[in-house]
Amino acid sequence: MLRLFLASAVMVEHVPVVINGLGSPLIAANGWSIGYAAVNGFFILSGFLIADSLERRRDLATYAASRILRIMPALVVLALLAVLVIGPLFTTVEPQAYWRSLATWGYVPNVVFFLDTSGAPEGLFATNPAPGEFSATLWTLRYEVIAYIGAAVLFFTGFAWRRTVLTALFIVMAFAHAGIMMAWPDGPALLVNLFRLGAAFLLGMSVYAWRDRLPLLPVAALVAGPVWFLSGDHPAAEILLNIALASGLFWLAFSKRLGPTFSRMPDWSYGIYIWHYPLFQILWFTGVARGETLLVAVGIPATLLVSALSWHLIERPSLARKADFGRWLSGRPRTGADEGRT
Repeated sequence: MLRLFLASAVMVEHVPVVINGLGSPLIAANGWSIGYAAVNGFFILSGFLIADSLERRRDLATYAASRILRIMPALVVLALLAVLVIGPLFTTVEPQAYWRSLATWGYVPNVVFFLDTSGAPEGLFATNPAPGEFSATLWTLRYEVIAYIGAAVLFFTGFAWRRTVLTALFIVMAFAHAGIMMAWPDGPALLVNLFRLGAAFLLGMSVYAWRDRLPLLPVAALVAGPVWFLSGDHPAAEILLNIALASGLFWLAFSKRLGPTFSRMPDWSYGIYIWHYPLFQILWFTGVARGETLLVAVGIPATLLVSALSWHLIERPSLARKADFGRWLSGRPRTGADEGRT
């Protein structure tokens, strides 16, 4: 449920972007928009869940299988549909130019190998206010994969898998990001985002490491939130923002009243995250929704429908095969003990 909420926040952030092009975010404070905070929140939750996954499974092949099957099947489907279905329907160039273009054929490898995800097949959405971009959220996935790999290195090498070390790494990464933003505000996006999202991910891992000693109260959010707001747009204030996010998110996640309700809901968050932007772009391009109110009224239900289909037809069936895929990755044969397992 929390990931659904965060994905929805990113979706809401992109409504004015699709309608008006790049500009001021819909909701922001001190330069941090709701979408920016939501992406940080995603990485905080992911760090916690990945730490839990590593400690429960303690098997590299199963861990890799779970991570691959969570991200790749739906992403591959999105990339193929972009090139083979959506592109031919909504491109602004002639069919011959579309199918001969390197932009068209390069889109799938760019997406599935986490390269340049900021484009689209040839001519797609070229006349939109936010031109030539199929899905504006895909750029974060490369950092998610880097975080998965880094977490595995920390865990399976063993020497750094200690709560004090994880906390120290979070502090170093967070202050390194603040330092880069102060000294080199126009630095390479790859470096800036690596420190930004790495710090959020390590914060989630640190919360997991200290989970038995942390009180389940939103105290840190009540303290860090106001201090963050009063700190203005100073780069170091993001550390306080992340601490407030972590405190509030984990308090909600483990609340005795809300936790069981959250855990029973289907996880449509990934589908919302990767599909809302192309659907919004289609609605603007076709003239169905060219105002913010109409885009919300039509685009959000359309996104929920596509996300539900993605979860039930692609993501959940793929995840059900993670045990078999993990055995294949490790080269282990199937045994009698595996019979009947999913």
